[in-house]
Amino acid sequence: MKKYENIILFSGLLFAALTLTAANAHAVPVATSSQLYTAEELTHLAKTWLEIELNNSDDPDTEIQITPLDHRIGQKECDTALTFSLPSNSNTRQTTVQISCLSPTSWQLFLPVRMTQWLELLVIQQNITPGTVITADMLSTQRRERRLVRGNFVQDPTTIIGSKNKRSFSVGQIINLNDLCLVCRGDIVTIQINHSGLSVSATGIAQQDGTFGDVVTVKNQQSGRNVQTEVVGVNQVKVKF
Repeated sequence: MKKYENIILFSGLLFAALTLTAANAHAVPVATSSQLYTAEELTHLAKTWLEIELNNSDDPDTEIQITPLDHRIGQKECDTALTFSLPSNSNTRQTTVQISCLSPTSWQLFLPVRMTQWLELLVIQQNITPGTVITADMLSTQRRERRLVRGNFVQDPTTIIGSKNKRSFSVGQIINLNDLCLVCRGDIVTIQINHSGLSVSATGIAQQDGTFGDVVTVKNQQSGRNVQTEVVGVNQVKVKF
């Protein structure tokens, strides 16, 4: 009886195996989707990718000039997602975008790129002599190429209105913090004192010229003592502890 049962079990396993083999004999591989790209489409994709990369960086105001791929390369086929990358040694002015594909055949393309970074800067609208108090109507903004700008340029007019220029300014000149005194010698300034949770203010007379971050000596009008302070705004200083 047991021998008979074993024969039945073996027959069942053999039938299952034959059925599975027959099914596999008729199986068809699943076709992968393939995409064809023209030179124009690849150029557009590379530029779009680079724009997104730059918008996520610290310098979003960048003008891109990308050299388009030659249409004579024909259509490029790719089964997988295209990958885009920049060389590790790329600079802020010239670089190359690499487009890569791994399947059905591996290929790479390179697109030269020229990038121009721009800044919105404050410039003076009129000729002024040294010692002039800067007012809002004297200022305007202009877009300038970043690589041509040097020094501590200014972008926010509210930070310098009320300051004085130490040098002559001409129309269209970029305003540099080093050419201004936010705190000028002999001017009355507000002294901020913040220590151990205590905040008080006093008035004093500046003994030196200074701009943002400069350490200047100020004479406290109440105590008559000189204190070392840091310039934090127009006619505003804070005591350094």
